[in-house]
Amino acid sequence: MISSPVHLDRCRRCGQPILSGYSEGAWVRADPAPVDALGELRALQAGRMTYDLQPLGLPKRPFLWQRTAWRIRGERKWSVHVQHACPPGPHFPPPPSQPVELYIPSGYTVPDSPPF
Repeated sequence: MISSPVHLDRCRRCGQPILSGYSEGAWVRADPAPVDALGELRALQAGRMTYDLQPLGLPKRPFLWQRTAWRIRGERKWSVHVQHACPPGPHFPPPPSQPVELYIPSGYTVPDSPPF
């Protein structure tokens, strides 16, 4: 299945910030704020899917993976994000803009000229 790193974007309908990208072959839009176990339970009861935000590759880029029953039962290794749902009411989104690529800093930086 195709998965791609997520980008920070704006929802085309309501204008709120979202994380968007392919997750296991499906286009995903998730809220950028992570939730705890209670927030995940409330989202699942409301019919919204939840996703793990896992850093992969070099440089580390964030990928979203759908949380199945197997992943929910296990320990939480990464932050959990909920599928985006636009708030009720009229929406006046700003004009579309370019998505922002996300990188996760890791480790320490290596200087261009090492001390040896």
